[in-house]
Amino acid sequence: MIRRYTHFTLVFAVLTLWCMPTHLWALTAKEILDQSMKQNLGDSFRIALSVKTFKAKKLLSEQVLWLMANIGQGSADFFVDFDSPPESKGMRFLLRVKDGQDTQALMYLPATGRTVPLAVDEPSADLGGTGLTMDDIQGFMPKAGETAEIVKEETTEGRDCYVIRISFPGEKAVRLVWVSKNDLLVMKSEQLDADGKVKRIFRVVEFFKTDQGKEFPREEEILIPDKNVRIRLRQDSAVFGIEMPEGVMDPEKFGTFNWRG
Repeated sequence: MIRRYTHFTLVFAVLTLWCMPTHLWALTAKEILDQSMKQNLGDSFRIALSVKTFKAKKLLSEQVLWLMANIGQGSADFFVDFDSPPESKGMRFLLRVKDGQDTQALMYLPATGRTVPLAVDEPSADLGGTGLTMDDIQGFMPKAGETAEIVKEETTEGRDCYVIRISFPGEKAVRLVWVSKNDLLVMKSEQLDADGKVKRIFRVVEFFKTDQGKEFPREEEILIPDKNVRIRLRQDSAVFGIEMPEGVMDPEKFGTFNWRG
């Protein structure tokens, strides 16, 4: 079934912040976020994700997909390729973000062999029946005009954290982000509406250590309280610093490009 999709985001390319050789107490919230992004997201990666969506305790859907990204100074390209279930296999999304330019979002439908543009003005639109949104994938990417401030310090999941409030121009809704003080890992985030009601919660359930000894999320959970929906995302494999084939991020080729070789 073809539906209108607006967003698609690794959760997961931007789910964590790494260590910084800097005295964090001297930094503002924006400086913490900016330096962390430069340190951790200025690279390419490929992640295999298992996504399970539940309504209360009932399993609604289960998908396996690949997320790839090229993230650099002032730009970011995201590619999503659905591997299963069979009815979704081959469905692909491409998101291209560049400072000072309109975001480009495209969807490839294998049933028709067509690539169609997507609107990018509905950050809560569903991605391929997973319950994920563009904000879930690029939620920690800085957005034009946003402001950030440290509002308090709090312990979550056994770690002392900075709680950073991110506000967006022309919006009363905000995002709260819990960043661990010692290693700058994003532990949790909450999206609040104009009335302060929590609309969406993201938290890391499990970490693993990379070959370099750094921690990275193994499993995450997204809660949507209004809908009693829970999304579990598990990273089955993750490779960083890869050479990204040009066709993966090419709007003319991404739909049919054989990136597996």
